[in-house]
Amino acid sequence: MIKVRIREIPVLDKLQHLYCLLSAVLPVVKQIHQIQCSEVELEKKLRGNEIDLARAKLSADEQMCCNICRIPIIDYHRHCGNCMYDLCLSCCQDLREASTSVGKEEFSENDRIQDTENASEQVKTSKLRLNLLEKFPGWKANNDGSIPCPPNEYGGCGYRSLNLSRIFKMNWVAKLVKNVEEMVSGCKVCDSETLLNTGSYDHSLCQYAHREDRDGNFLYCPSSHDIRSEGIGNFRKHWVKGEPVIVKQVCDSSSMSIWDPKDIWRGIRETADEKTKDENRIVKAIDCLDWSEVDIELGEFIKGYSEGRVREDGWPEMLKLKDWPSPSASEEFLLYHKPEFISKLPLLEYIHSRLGFLNVAAKLPHYSLQNDVGPKIYMSYGTYEELDRGNSVKNLHFNMPDMVYLLVHMGEVKLPTTEDEKIQSSSRESEVNESVGDPEKVSGEGSFPDLSLGGHDVNNEHVEKSATDEDEIMEDQGVETGTAEEKTVKSERLNGYSDVSEKTHPGAHWDVFRRQDVPKLIEYLREHWTDFGRPDGVTNDFVTHPLYGEVVYLNGDHKRKLKEEFGVEPWSFEQHLGEAVFIPAGCPFQVRNLQSTVQLGLDFLFPESVGEAVRLAEEIRCLPNDHEAKLQVLEVGKISLYAASSAIKEVQKLVLDPKLGAELGFEDPNLTATVSENLENLMKHKQITCA
Repeated sequence: MIKVRIREIPVLDKLQHLYCLLSAVLPVVKQIHQIQCSEVELEKKLRGNEIDLARAKLSADEQMCCNICRIPIIDYHRHCGNCMYDLCLSCCQDLREASTSVGKEEFSENDRIQDTENASEQVKTSKLRLNLLEKFPGWKANNDGSIPCPPNEYGGCGYRSLNLSRIFKMNWVAKLVKNVEEMVSGCKVCDSETLLNTGSYDHSLCQYAHREDRDGNFLYCPSSHDIRSEGIGNFRKHWVKGEPVIVKQVCDSSSMSIWDPKDIWRGIRETADEKTKDENRIVKAIDCLDWSEVDIELGEFIKGYSEGRVREDGWPEMLKLKDWPSPSASEEFLLYHKPEFISKLPLLEYIHSRLGFLNVAAKLPHYSLQNDVGPKIYMSYGTYEELDRGNSVKNLHFNMPDMVYLLVHMGEVKLPTTEDEKIQSSSRESEVNESVGDPEKVSGEGSFPDLSLGGHDVNNEHVEKSATDEDEIMEDQGVETGTAEEKTVKSERLNGYSDVSEKTHPGAHWDVFRRQDVPKLIEYLREHWTDFGRPDGVTNDFVTHPLYGEVVYLNGDHKRKLKEEFGVEPWSFEQHLGEAVFIPAGCPFQVRNLQSTVQLGLDFLFPESVGEAVRLAEEIRCLPNDHEAKLQVLEVGKISLYAASSAIKEVQKLVLDPKLGAELGFEDPNLTATVSENLENLMKHKQITCA
């Protein structure tokens, strides 16, 4: 069996990471426990103190979803023994709230009264509620708090009361809360303040925004070597603030050559089953002109990747493959053909989908039903020229988990041109040369795409023509600009390392927004949503939930208006070959492909992002049931429970003396005290050694 080599993490670092993880999931586990306790107390009032909660019979790969919100149920829930109707505890609370607020101001799906800033530090009480009175008129909770099964027209049977049931062992959550609280309070080795002061001096900062608050304009852009030598401290210092990270020089040009789409197809055919080996395999692709799904032969798509495709009307055809290769095929291909390449991924020991030490989502049991987290392979067409319509883009949206995209291959497409277009292009180049530094003179050519390598539209992009622009470019390349007060430049390039970003044009342009700017960004989209031409499929749901629809792309004009009207500006940067872009959960982003590209993507969830993921999960719960976001919702509650259980066992294994380990069981009251005492001794020993 082929195995991926993952770097070993020192024991003391493991312990600190585990306590950080426990601190992050503790608020989630406590919140789950509090809701369960309130339901148990209600059940005792309804049925007497002696209650026996029935346990649902689920196989390992089964998932129970709420009949109202369609979100997977964590543990305790209300169940109808007559018709098998299931209701999650959040919907139970919403129904009771709605039933007692008749005649008062009601909650609605549009209520988003929540501060998003610093959401990763704690789980705030959500004020978001489903408007169940509007959705199910005539169905409400009883005066004693019990909930009847809904009428037949709503999918139930009308039975007088739903019973409280469970999925996990009785009191499992309560025991987790007790042990995690004792461990976290017994040894304070990690909190948000500690993370902010962790790591060495940041010598790898690059400016990618021009907001008034200068500190938020820079992003951490280390090389892969920096990450290996410095450790994860600087990375987490920026991650806890919800900032993207760009890791450069992940691999050199020799590694890039193996990622040609033809080689990927050949490799997948060698490892996949017979059904996928058809030479004329038909795959699904997204047409970026109207966002429709089209069928295309895989060979034709790969041909167009390098040669380009043109429509009958002469307009370039921009396609993105959908669901090929599948996540399982991608993983097999990577495992059998490129195991050494996977090992080069930055921070793999922390973010691996199954073995990542700090990946909270990796703590789910291997047999449980999980979302496809990758690694996934994404193939898209692209062009430097920013087209008037149909650009190859990933529209504005945000993801629930953290994610990383590594640009592993790109190809410049030379679109066919007619003689008339060549004359026009020559004329435009002449005019641009004559009007350098005069954007007003260029703006008259509104119908022509910009030919700059960055792909920015000269008419739309708000460009500050000053020495600052030149400094930023030089800074990004590691050249000292002399503005030490505001900027810190990259360290010198490693001798003998081939930095492919210095030899190639960029492959993609990214715009990433801050979490704290989300309310203003949503307000802007709602006010200007008619300016986007109402693409096919856009309904009122877009106005209500604009960042979950993934239907618009902000061009330069919109980004300028957004800054002028709301003071919101994204980090804007270009991704070169061999660079990995890390995006924190809840940061809205959009991408435009400047060339045909192959990206390697991986989802994960760091402890610092758990609070934000919980907030997003509650928002997704209140989306319409047919919304695509509900199909990809991350079960943060269940993940947090398993992560807490896993971390407790790992701490015990690392800290407890082997002789004591056989004597102390999970329920022993001396357990966490012994763990804390042993950890303190280890930390003192480390300090003495360092001194």
